[in-house]
Amino acid sequence: MDEKDRLLLTLLRRNARSSIVALARDLGLSRSATQDRLARLVSSGAIAGFTTVEGSDAGGRQCAYLMLTLAPGRRCAEVVPKLRKIPFVSLIHSLTGPIDLLLRVDGDGIADVEQARAAAAAVSGIASVATSILLDRHLG
Repeated sequence: MDEKDRLLLTLLRRNARSSIVALARDLGLSRSATQDRLARLVSSGAIAGFTTVEGSDAGGRQCAYLMLTLAPGRRCAEVVPKLRKIPFVSLIHSLTGPIDLLLRVDGDGIADVEQARAAAAAVSGIASVATSILLDRHLG
């Protein structure tokens, strides 16, 4: 992956709806060269998929982040398969530092967040769960 590929990924993170022509202009490349780069990033797995990010007018959607710590001696690989099955969990990252796992919950309301939180807390190997409700998006 070169500097143009990294810039293309950054541009797509900011606005995945950008046209190939606009991306090409920002990259300083031709439309076909930009399309080829995008196709290569998808086929190589650098871009694993596409998703929808709902705006504030999506109507009642609730987003929250769950910060999980593991019980002593437990590993992420042991609990992640169970966490993947929890409804409304849309993202799971393992982290360094005092928090072991970060989960994003996208539900239709606070009850969905509470349901996901309770399910995560019930997973064997999870020592604690802290919840932060998303107030506003400023980028992405």
